[in-house]
Amino acid sequence: MPDLDAFAAGDVRRWADFDVAVRRASWTNQQWYRFRGHESRDLGRKPSREVLAEAACHGNGHMREAAVERLATRSDPEALPLLLIRCVDWVRPVREAARAAVVSKLDTSALRAMLPLIGVLRRRQVDDWMTTLFRANLPDLLDTALTLDDRETRRWVHAEAIGLLPRERLLAVASTDSDFVVRAICGNALLDRGECVEDLLAAGAPKVRMRALTLLGTDVAVAHLADRSSAVRSMAQVLVLKAGGDPAVHYRAMPVSFGVLAGLGETGTATDAPALERHLADERPRIRRVAVRGLRRVAPESAAVRPLLTDPSPAVTREVVEFLRGKPALVDVPALRALLDPARPVHTRRAAATLLRDRDTWLRLHTNLTLLSDPDLSADAEQDLHACHQHIAGVYTKPSAELRRAIEAACASVDPDLARGIRFLLSSARYRA
Repeated sequence: MPDLDAFAAGDVRRWADFDVAVRRASWTNQQWYRFRGHESRDLGRKPSREVLAEAACHGNGHMREAAVERLATRSDPEALPLLLIRCVDWVRPVREAARAAVVSKLDTSALRAMLPLIGVLRRRQVDDWMTTLFRANLPDLLDTALTLDDRETRRWVHAEAIGLLPRERLLAVASTDSDFVVRAICGNALLDRGECVEDLLAAGAPKVRMRALTLLGTDVAVAHLADRSSAVRSMAQVLVLKAGGDPAVHYRAMPVSFGVLAGLGETGTATDAPALERHLADERPRIRRVAVRGLRRVAPESAAVRPLLTDPSPAVTREVVEFLRGKPALVDVPALRALLDPARPVHTRRAAATLLRDRDTWLRLHTNLTLLSDPDLSADAEQDLHACHQHIAGVYTKPSAELRRAIEAACASVDPDLARGIRFLLSSARYRA
């Protein structure tokens, strides 16, 4: 049992966790079976605060109902939050008694203090009483409600408060709020009314900006073909196509930027490959990355991407890995094994290991055995090794003689039971076609 004064002075939402913890403890200890009939309501003449708090959250409904009756007359700091919790009790007599008791205690000051807890309790699927309470008092407590820490409650509040907020306030939230869902709620409300479309196109959440774009002309769509957001960029491309234009033509005429290269990769053809390949040597990792991504679509066999497997940027290397997957002709096994050298950066070794594992199951097994001594990649290798070990039993292939010898040699440094299992699989593979 926590110090009730200290607990009450903290985040009021903790009372919901307290309720769950006490109920679980009472069920676990099987103590609630002692409380039946009249005995379950006997809390003594003057129960302590601690006893009353536990009884209010007990697994036995009779105990909770008796505690509610006592809490209704108490002014302890825990009385109101516990009564609110019981307002959404799953037992009807308990919640009806709690609701009758709580109404007289909820003045404006108390409501403001309890709003975070009410927001949490609103999500308990009993009925809409708590939601109605929140909604009815929202106009008087709007500023407090809009700044609640609970993300789900805050989103609900903004949706409920649309009609209570002036246009300027909605635009400010839609343009600057840290939660993109809240920004979308307020931005869409403005767009529904046809207001602030240009402002939202410039500063709204991506989905709001995408919708705002549909409300404006083709010229505006062309201007946003190179937008930083892929959602807005895609919508601009659709609008240009619907108007009979070709987005790729526009991209080819635009000054080079991240958005232009991204759009060219999304809408261009094989003839645009040289333009993208030229930017594989750009000093900006973001530009190199988007060039590789574009080449995946317009020139999936481009040999110019292979050298970027050793790029200093992990983000670029991850994009190169996606480009090279399933293309053994672009990078051979010896070259990938050489990149596992401990002197290489971690992201380079991880990229090489990923591509080696993708080749075939036996090479995946050998790669994992090799990496068990790598301090940076050993954990991943050990985890994948066990998955690979189980997978091999259903693989009807056999390794080459050279790979078999390499696997057998690597087994000397692994757990004996694991090594025994791998040798058994190698032995069984001799008879596979």
